[in-house]
Amino acid sequence: MKSIKSSVKFLILSIALVTVSCDIEPIDPAIDISASSSVTGTYYMTAFNSSIPTDLNGDGTASTNQMDETNCFNGGFITLNGDNTFVANSKGIDINIDGATSTIECFDEGNFTGTWALSGNQLSITYLDEGVEYTDVATLSGNTIVSTVQNGEVVGTTSGGEPIYLTSNLQIVFTK
Repeated sequence: MKSIKSSVKFLILSIALVTVSCDIEPIDPAIDISASSSVTGTYYMTAFNSSIPTDLNGDGTASTNQMDETNCFNGGFITLNGDNTFVANSKGIDINIDGATSTIECFDEGNFTGTWALSGNQLSITYLDEGVEYTDVATLSGNTIVSTVQNGEVVGTTSGGEPIYLTSNLQIVFTK
């Protein structure tokens, strides 16, 4: 199972940009639109959805969108450049274990880069993480990129409020 940091990087790179209703012209797969100005640009994380609701902010209301529960993902982005390179940041939430105490903390691993390619509506993102090359696939629809991870890892809490990692289906949405 990937760690939460790897899952966030995977999701950001997989670009799980979901729901945004737009009029979309049919795309002819024979046309190379990878350098199209309609695809290039900066997409910001607008949702980090999990199949398991969490109450990370302790307000008594659990949400499936972790962005409603913490500001750790705020400012998350991916920029698709016209030369088929990208830059993205790796931000998210993790559990810090300090002896007998566990706390939920935000992390920011800075920016990372790689390449991207588009085939139909499938966006492939390729990058290196600790010397290992990964290629993740997301769906591009209008001004959104959506990345889906089955059995990913998300931070939650026990009934006593202790931080815990949960296995959950994840969907990350970026909107241009």
